[in-house]
Amino acid sequence: MAKFIVAIETVKIKEFLFSTNKLKVIRGASYLLDYLNQVEVPKILKDKNRVKEEDIIYVGAGNAKFFVERDSKEEAEKVVKEIIAEVKKKYEKEAPGAKVVGVYVETQYKKGEKSENGKEVWNDLDKLGELTAIEKSKGFSTLNIDLPRVEKCELSGTELAEISIKNLSRDLENLGFHIKDGELIFKELSDTESCSIDLRTLKWQINNQAKTTGKISDASFRKILFANLLKKVDKIDNVGFYNTIKEYIRNDENTTKENTSTDIEVDIKTNIQDYQDTDSFFGLMYSDGDGLGDFLKGSKDKFIKLLEKKDNAEDLYLKFMGEFSKELDKTTKESLRDVLKEVFEKADKRDKWGEFLIVGGDDVCAVFPPNLVMEISMKFQKRFEEQMAIAMKEITKDIGEDENTRITSSSGVIIAKAKTPMFQLFEQALHLQKSAKKARKKAVDKNLNKTGFIDFQVIGSEGCVDIDEFRDKFKDNKVMERPYSIALEKEDDFKNIEKLLTLIKDMKKIAFPSNKLRYIYDLKADKKKVNFEKKMELINILSKMNNEQVNFIKNRLGIEHKSESNENLENDFTDNFVNIFDILEIYNFID
Repeated sequence: MAKFIVAIETVKIKEFLFSTNKLKVIRGASYLLDYLNQVEVPKILKDKNRVKEEDIIYVGAGNAKFFVERDSKEEAEKVVKEIIAEVKKKYEKEAPGAKVVGVYVETQYKKGEKSENGKEVWNDLDKLGELTAIEKSKGFSTLNIDLPRVEKCELSGTELAEISIKNLSRDLENLGFHIKDGELIFKELSDTESCSIDLRTLKWQINNQAKTTGKISDASFRKILFANLLKKVDKIDNVGFYNTIKEYIRNDENTTKENTSTDIEVDIKTNIQDYQDTDSFFGLMYSDGDGLGDFLKGSKDKFIKLLEKKDNAEDLYLKFMGEFSKELDKTTKESLRDVLKEVFEKADKRDKWGEFLIVGGDDVCAVFPPNLVMEISMKFQKRFEEQMAIAMKEITKDIGEDENTRITSSSGVIIAKAKTPMFQLFEQALHLQKSAKKARKKAVDKNLNKTGFIDFQVIGSEGCVDIDEFRDKFKDNKVMERPYSIALEKEDDFKNIEKLLTLIKDMKKIAFPSNKLRYIYDLKADKKKVNFEKKMELINILSKMNNEQVNFIKNRLGIEHKSESNENLENDFTDNFVNIFDILEIYNFID
């Protein structure tokens, strides 16, 4: 008998998602990848009984890991290659532009038996990770369409235009779609029922997205198609985050369902501009799990030790990996759902909207109202930590918990003008997320309790400034305390985001004027004025505020006036208003 362990992974996901700034297309791209991974890949594996259910380790979040066993190595390897080829072909047809990597290694693993030393199943999984990284580094071929008379997709600008609204039915049939009685048939459910979409609806949507030429690529069309299929999850297969919140979705295009829930509604629209508030802003959060690599490495080491006591330690390890992956994905989706329910219950109806670009595994990338995005991110991270802590008690019962068992999430939040390209915002949110993770590592190195962090930035008309360079200018005269922690027990070096948001809400209750915040920030940041001049100007600012606002500055912002005889007088203003820019930047975006 010969046995292989196989890994198939969707890569370059962000390039596939953010090929355009059109949210309907991005939404469809995200759901399309979920559908292929969670529906089509398992079908391919189980076709002709090539892979048994018990041989599937995990399928989800763009990944699939499984075993293939046959009588001979040649036969087993042939089946593996067939599966990988079929998966790639399916993605190439259904999601043109998506990139898939498939790798495999021969394994000695047999259920209930101990493998030869050094050839345990965890080493095989490590090898798959190395091979996947090598395949990713090789890059992928691209088609050069910068040629005379070649028309490009109006939405992506990088793909060949193959579909025109002028010849929609003919073009779709040429691409292999089933067209019948003026409808695109996605799936035949029975002799009398099908999952279909009216061609008039698709034509209107394409024209609405590609208003100049009405010409788009096969890839862009399929993304639009799957954006429509989101509303038909009951007729196809229940996958993705939109299925988790399907009873709450209200679409402003072709609404067919009255929302019966009074707790939460999620509005989904067409373009990023549709989501902007009256000042043309919207919010983007990008959250990612922390320290998973360290946790999984530590867990593997525990199973290696467990092998000394139990011959089935490898079985337990595979069970652990599958349960952990599923629980991580489930907790991410359910935590976000529960937080949306909590936040939207108190929100104005006009603010009950969201666009979920990536929700799965340990990732959340979503668009929300600018006045809610900070609260949603903070509460999601907090709930994710709490729910994962509960789940980990059960998942790690065979190996026990330790300091690495606490799974947290760190986030980058952007509040930006609606005209800013989504890919640029994603990159900047990722940069802030890495900043938050760096702060978390510093906190862990100081033996503080493990919790996630959050960093944020507002991008106005000036565009995407170099945030690192900007922050470096104030390292000797602090005006920011970012990144903030989610739930640190001690706050000597890192501040709590919930306390910052509470501070701002309390300021709004007393109608603290935002223009005075700007005056204080400008005064604090002024390098030309000496400390005495700054103090005199501060007194002038305070004289124009009421007693409640002045007392707030004194009691809540921590102003401490030192004696005039103090030899360090010239430096004491530096210790005041150390978070003034944090407050100022998001003041108008906190309700």
